Amino acid sequence: MTSLPPHTSPLSDTPWDANELETLGHCPICQSTTRTVLYEGLTDTLFKCAPGRWTLHACSGCGTAYLNPRPSAASIGKAYASYYTHSEAENKAPAQNLPSWGRALLKCARATFNSYLNARWHTALTPSNAWGRYLVPRISQARALAEQKMRQMPNQPVGRPGRLLDVGCGNGAFLQMAQAAGWSVQGIDFDPLAVAEARRQGLAVDLGGVDQLAAQAQTYDWITCSHVLEHVHEPHQLLQSLHRLLRPCGTLWLQTPNVDSIGHKTYGPYWRGLEPPRHLTLLTLPALRSALEKARFKTHFCRMPLFTVMSVHAASNAMRRGDKNPMALSHAQILRLRFLRLALQQHWRLGRAEFHTVIATRSS
Repeated sequence: MTSLPPHTSPLSDTPWDANELETLGHCPICQSTTRTVLYEGLTDTLFKCAPGRWTLHACSGCGTAYLNPRPSAASIGKAYASYYTHSEAENKAPAQNLPSWGRALLKCARATFNSYLNARWHTALTPSNAWGRYLVPRISQARALAEQKMRQMPNQPVGRPGRLLDVGCGNGAFLQMAQAAGWSVQGIDFDPLAVAEARRQGLAVDLGGVDQLAAQAQTYDWITCSHVLEHVHEPHQLLQSLHRLLRPCGTLWLQTPNVDSIGHKTYGPYWRGLEPPRHLTLLTLPALRSALEKARFKTHFCRMPLFTVMSVHAASNAMRRGDKNPMALSHAQILRLRFLRLALQQHWRLGRAEFHTVIATRSS
């Protein structure tokens, strides 16, 4: 059990009312009633907008970590007061802080990357150059980063767009990419500010949860669920709902933090993946595989690109230092040898990856 020092307190530390919290008597994944305390006194050190201190437990049965007590479904919205999906783009370190040669190099890299995306998924991203479509496929990590950005989506036949649903679509950034790649897209999110931003982009996005899409059973060819599972109160119920929405042999792409990751082992309560109290449940690989199989999915877990892993380590390290904005890190802060060493340690160990990335096919 680890408690945090005082400097990690968020800007607001007002306690939640008792009627805004709920207490769990068992693990939300395997229902075991046996558990141990991982951390006490966790606070929102990332966005500093959610009040309170939180206790994270580890299930003795399946290893799942879960908050207890936790915000109720009716009160969880106050934990998202300044969440990053409210804006058109995630917080990023400003390019103007780079020297002129650095900005030129970054622009060239972006153009090269976009060139491959345009060739592979028929998008029309700018800036773009002539050689990226040939260069990126020959660099395995660049290709892996592109695949993750597009969430392993297959190409769409011209004139026959498949239907794609992005659950927890936020401000619609990924929906725009999928639409540009030829998909017929729809999104859904609980956050009214994020939904409003997505709608301003002209996207078809509903406010609420997937339960309100029940009438669209067996409608979607591809569903993406990026960093949503850890936010929901009933993970099993979400997975079952996604299974019903997919057409036979349809695909679910899902990504969620891995509580067994090397990053969590290294940074403990400062690990980027904890994010209390928004992250309610954090699974191990066996627990996630079991939950997906219980929902009648066949699973294939994917490796993470090294740069993504390094970004998680850099953000966790910044949180441990107490940096003001761990989400706004420059490439120079991310591309460090110690983060590369940690990333390489987990590259071939799916059970130790920072995030679980799984392609799950509806089996029945």
